[in-house]
Amino acid sequence: MKLIAVDLDGTLLNHDKEILEGSRKAIVKAAEAGIRVVVASGRSNLEAQGFVKDTACDRWLICSNGAVIVDRMTGERHKVWQIPRETAAETVRRGEECGLRMFLYIDDEIWMTNDTYEQIFSKMRGFQVPGSMLHLTDDLVGDVASCKGVVTKLMGWSMDADKKRCAKEWMSELPGLTFTSSGPDNFEIMAEGAGKGEAIRWLAQELGISMDETAAIGDSDNDLNMLHAVRHPIAMGNASDHVKEQVEFVTGTCNTDGIERAIAWVMEQDA
Repeated sequence: MKLIAVDLDGTLLNHDKEILEGSRKAIVKAAEAGIRVVVASGRSNLEAQGFVKDTACDRWLICSNGAVIVDRMTGERHKVWQIPRETAAETVRRGEECGLRMFLYIDDEIWMTNDTYEQIFSKMRGFQVPGSMLHLTDDLVGDVASCKGVVTKLMGWSMDADKKRCAKEWMSELPGLTFTSSGPDNFEIMAEGAGKGEAIRWLAQELGISMDETAAIGDSDNDLNMLHAVRHPIAMGNASDHVKEQVEFVTGTCNTDGIERAIAWVMEQDA
């Protein structure tokens, strides 16, 4: 094996949003064996970097659900799948009309309304980002329509399944979008062709690595794209049954020895 892609939330991060010491040691062991451990997260570039900066994870970072591939040592973006801002603004408008809380990843910032931040995300466990990374506004549609930045991902949030279904169906009428989800309360929107699996294929080609020499570890629906792409797909013990049914190996949970066991299992495949 030459490359292991690892999701963050619910995978490398435990439920307290920490990386266990055993996981850190397993990543070091893999790196010493010449295996690149590449984080592939739905989080933004700077969010993800904040979690992995003191680990032996590879310098390459896949973020925004595969819409951005960045060298975390230099900050250079090597590949970006972007959503046209006109499409992004209309997507936000449709989401808001259906009663969803909408937010976007634009460049290295997270955009949302003041009300969405105050009522939802300021109280959400795991949503801890510096104020410099937040763009808060009372007119999200207008700000997005006039922005100069690169839109890489949108999210619609609601606990109401009917609202999410209504919004997704309406948004699906817009061209050039693809949808996934990282939890029961949300769905995520990227440019058509973007995804963790596509990002891994692009990166493997850049590094001269065959896809037969790749593995991936994840727990959610937004990881299925990469789990289907690699040679050895692995699900965390805390993953849904839907995800577990589609992998080769099920490891421990993110709160126990899941990453240790998964990396050890991958290394055994070369033995």
